[in-house]
Formats: sequence, structure tokens, C-alpha cells
Amino acid sequence: MATTNLTSEYQQLKALMQSRRSMRGFKKQELDDDTIRLLVDTVRYAPSAGNAQLWEFIVVRDPEKKKAIGDYYVKQLGPKQEIEQLRERGLWFSGENPLPEPKAPFVDAGALIVIAGDPRMQDAYWYRVKLDKGHQHMVSSLANVVLSLHLTAAALGLGSHYVSDTASPEMQSKIKALLGIPDPLWCYETIPVGYADFAPSNRYVREVDDIVHWDEFDKSRLRSDRQVIDYIIDKLRPKKRKPEAAHA
Repeated sequence: MATTNLTSEYQQLKALMQSRRSMRGFKKQELDDDTIRLLVDTVRYAPSAGNAQLWEFIVVRDPEKKKAIGDYYVKQLGPKQEIEQLRERGLWFSGENPLPEPKAPFVDAGALIVIAGDPRMQDAYWYRVKLDKGHQHMVSSLANVVLSLHLTAAALGLGSHYVSDTASPEMQSKIKALLGIPDPLWCYETIPVGYADFAPSNRYVREVDDIVHWDEFDKSRLRSDRQVIDYIIDKLRPKKRKPEAAHA
């Protein structure tokens, strides 16, 4: 790639983006205060609408509280899996594979970081913006800080992943009660952070030329509804390969 913008910083960031994965299992190893502070000291620079910095980080390391959050997560998986089975089989989140056993291995992570946003900080936006899309800007800002947290964790040699069900009404209300998070704060995400106990497999990523349109959208590349479904089934929900039989 011939460009003067190919800096060493770019190459380091790309390598980090390529290697960073969501870890579904963690070693039972604590994270010390200094490591947590390193994480937050970096992510606090994440971009936010109106520079509102509307985030709060609730760091959960108490084993009983981590277990309670895991229990909340598992309980809400029952109805979630029932609804999942109403879709076309290949579109199930597990693809053609059985739905995963309801469990919460993320509780072994050194810390669960609950990220909450304060909707009152939408007053930092233009008033018209607040009225039109204040919540959207709030979500975008929280998404920025969550991505920054994942990348910073990876840079520190730590694993992380999303517990997006945190924002569901049932799980959110229980987490807020458990951790004493007052209204009107809104729990956006829980991010387990710790030392991964396995290396995840590679994932499919679309090529640059598949997603870039120059100066205008190339309508000839607009996928049909069926093509979108086939893409999800074939690329994102592939069948798990059965292990090959051992040779005698």
C-alpha cells in the first residue's frame, strides 16, 4: 500500500484490531486497582457528543456480586432462547448448531465493568439535537467508550467481551438494585475484563472492496433480502465441523 500515511502507529492499531476478540472464558485471577485505573485513564478520552462524557464505570470485583450478575444473565436467557426458535432455523444465533447451554462463564473475569450513562448530560448538546436525537447521541457516545475499553484491555494483554443484555429491562433493574445505581442513570453495557483462558477461533471479516463505495452508493452491489439471509447463514452462522475420525 503506497501511502505516506502508513505509520507505525497505524500498523500497531490494525494489529490490535485484528487480534482483539471477545473472550467467553476467563481465568479466576483478580485485577488490581492499578490495572483498572490504566483502563479508565485511557478510555476517558473516548469521543462523546458535546464532550458530555456522560459515562460512569462501576467496577465489580466482589465474587458474590459477580455471581449475582451472572445469575441474572442466565435467568433471562430462557425466554430469549424461546423467542430465538421462532426464526428461520439457519438464522438462529447458533446457526444450524444447538442453542448454547445457558451459563455465564464471564463471572470468572477479574472484574465486571458496568458502564452507565447519565441522560441528563444530553443538555450539553444543541437543544435541537437533544430534541431530535439526544438518545441516539448518548448511545453513540457510550458505544465509543465501550470500544475504547475493549481495545485498551487488549493492549494490556487482557480479554474482554460484551454482556449487552445488561440494557434489557429485567437485567438492568436487577443490576441497578444490586449495585445501588440510582435513577436516572441507564446501564448500557457490562464488560467482563480479565485474563482469557483460551484463544478464540478466527472470525469472518468483509473485504475492503466489498464495503467501500466511491462518491456514491453502487446500487449494483445492493444485496437482495435473500442474499442478506444467505450471507448471515453462510458467513456468520456456519455449521461447526465435526472432528475427523482418527486413522487406525
